[in-house]
Amino acid sequence: MPRSDTKKSGFFKGVLDGLRSSVTQPVKPEADVEETLRPEHFKVSRTVRHGFPFQPTALAFDPVQRILAIGTKNGSLRLFGRPGVDCTIQHVLEYAVIQILFLVNEGALISVCADDTLHLWNLRQKKPEVVHTLKFQKERITHCHLPFRSKWLYIGTERGNLHVVNIESFTLSGYVINWNKAIELSRKTHPGAVVHVSDNPVDSNKLLIGFETGALVLWDLRSRTADARFQHSEALHSVAWHHEGKQFMCSHSDGSLTTWNIRAPAKPINVIFPHVRNAKEGKPDPCKPIYKAEWKTVRGRTPLLFFREAFPSTRVARHRL
Repeated sequence: MPRSDTKKSGFFKGVLDGLRSSVTQPVKPEADVEETLRPEHFKVSRTVRHGFPFQPTALAFDPVQRILAIGTKNGSLRLFGRPGVDCTIQHVLEYAVIQILFLVNEGALISVCADDTLHLWNLRQKKPEVVHTLKFQKERITHCHLPFRSKWLYIGTERGNLHVVNIESFTLSGYVINWNKAIELSRKTHPGAVVHVSDNPVDSNKLLIGFETGALVLWDLRSRTADARFQHSEALHSVAWHHEGKQFMCSHSDGSLTTWNIRAPAKPINVIFPHVRNAKEGKPDPCKPIYKAEWKTVRGRTPLLFFREAFPSTRVARHRL
C-alpha cells in the first residue's frame, strides 16, 4: 500500500505543473505597422449647406433668370436657382447685407452692406466674384434703387440726399439731389432719411423720393426740378406704384395706407386702416406700422394689394411676418 507522504508529494507536483503551464508565455513583438495616413487626409471642409440661411436681412429676385438671392447678418449671400443651382458667397468684411439689387438678366447683382459699401458681383462664372466696390465715406446709405435696364443706380442717404452711381464704371456721377432742393419751402424742417426711391412705371424720367417723416417728392431728372410734393403727418415706410403711373400707395407707422394722385398732391385721395378694430371703449385699437406694401395688377382682374405688419400694438413681436 503506497505511503501517504508519496501521495501528497505527487499531488503537489501536479499542482505546480499546472501552475507553470497556466502562466502566459511572453509573446514576440510583431513587426511595426507603417502609417500611411496624414493630417491632411482628415481636414474638415464644408461640402454642402442645407436649409434657409441663418439671420436673413435682405432678399431679391431676378424674374428672368429666376434666381433668388438672400443676404444675411454675417455678410453672406445665398443664391438659389433652378434645381441643382445653390451657391453661397461671402463678403470679405462680415457686415450685414442691407439690400440686394439684381441687374436683371445680366448675370450680376449689387449688394449693399451695413458699412456703407456697394459691391458689384459677377455671377456669370462658376464661383461669383466681386468686380467693383464703392465705399461711402461721409454719408450713410439708407435706400438704393436700380431701374430696369438702367446704368444709373440711385443712392438715398441718412442726410436726405440722393446720389447717382454709374454702374458701368461704378463711380459717383456729378448728379446729386440735395434734400433742401427737393423739398424747398414745402416744409420748414429736415425731412429725414431717404427711405424710398422708385421711377414712375410709365415715365423713367420721373423719380419718386420718399423721406422717413412722410414727405415725398416727384422729381424730374431732366429739368432737375420737382414736379410735385406730397406731405403726410405719419412716418413713411414703403411706397408702391399703380401700374398706370398716375397713383401710388404709401404705408405708414400708424398702420395706415394712403393713396395719392400725382395730379393732386395736396392730400391723399384715400386713407385706410386695414387692421383697425374698435376697443371696448369704442376707440380704435392702435396698430403697429405697415412696413411693406405692394400694389400688383393681374391682366383682366382687380388689382391686388399685399402688405405686412399691421397688428395691434398689444401683440408680441413673435407674430411678425
